Amino acid sequence: MNYKQSAVPQPGNRSAQLGFNLIELMLASTVTLFIIGALITVVLGSAATGRSREQSSDLQTNGRYALQQIKNDLLHAGFLGISSLFTPDQPISADGIVVTDACDPLLVGRLSQRLWGSNDANPFAATCIPAADYLTGDVLVIRSLNPTPVVAPFNATTVYYHSSYEGGEPFVGADPVPDFTGSNKQPPYLDYQMQETVYYVSPYTNSPNEVPLVPALYRTRLGAGPAMIPELVASGVQNMQVRYGVFQTNSTIQYFSANEIAAADWDIVKSLEVFLLLSASAPDAGYQNNNTYAMGGQNVVVNDGLRRLLLSSVTELRN
Repeated sequence: MNYKQSAVPQPGNRSAQLGFNLIELMLASTVTLFIIGALITVVLGSAATGRSREQSSDLQTNGRYALQQIKNDLLHAGFLGISSLFTPDQPISADGIVVTDACDPLLVGRLSQRLWGSNDANPFAATCIPAADYLTGDVLVIRSLNPTPVVAPFNATTVYYHSSYEGGEPFVGADPVPDFTGSNKQPPYLDYQMQETVYYVSPYTNSPNEVPLVPALYRTRLGAGPAMIPELVASGVQNMQVRYGVFQTNSTIQYFSANEIAAADWDIVKSLEVFLLLSASAPDAGYQNNNTYAMGGQNVVVNDGLRRLLLSSVTELRN
């Protein structure tokens, strides 16, 4: 009988051997590690680029929103409703209206001074902006009436202004509307909410205990109480600089900082240039920022790992 003999691999037959030897495994592992390393580098680079873009987008969004809020208030600065005269020309404290945390009790609500500013200093550390709530930069004060007329019932703790062509008078909603009968103030009458807004830069966004501290643009507004009530405007604002365009005798506009303006010249300010320097909340790994940012008459020099954005706008006053 004939039997078929099964093929058995012989030790010397390399073509019949299975698997890889040690050197081949080491080479394959090395190539794989190089490929994985390259992929990790690409992924990490993409992630870093994404974070940078996200930071830049946040700075743009916050900065433009903050500038728009300031611009909105500036466009209404000095608005008197239907009044054409500051009569009487006095703060609301002269009418017995007490405002809690008023920045300047002697000037609060004095509509004839529609604008005022402080250059790189906080003049209200003892009143509406505690020293711990102020970081740096200029302080900007804006006064006006809210452009939308209001009708009764009035908020019992809010300051309003009863306006006629010849003048007006402030009152608190709980008090009777001023009676102009027998005076020089004749109909028509309209009532408006009084506004006083003070912009400043705070060292924190939500709390002085936050980690890390993220600076922010704040404003304190005349509101219910009546009281000056702080409001967060935009996070990430590190510095605010304001330049005031003063009308000159040769019919040109020249810009000055607040400390360069004489008391009588606030009435002839025609426009404002506002600079906002925004900063990321955390350093960017591998990034070094040693730029100089020109903010009007001031240069801000930095040397750290924070990305920043400088924005500015010019607003012409209407009133």
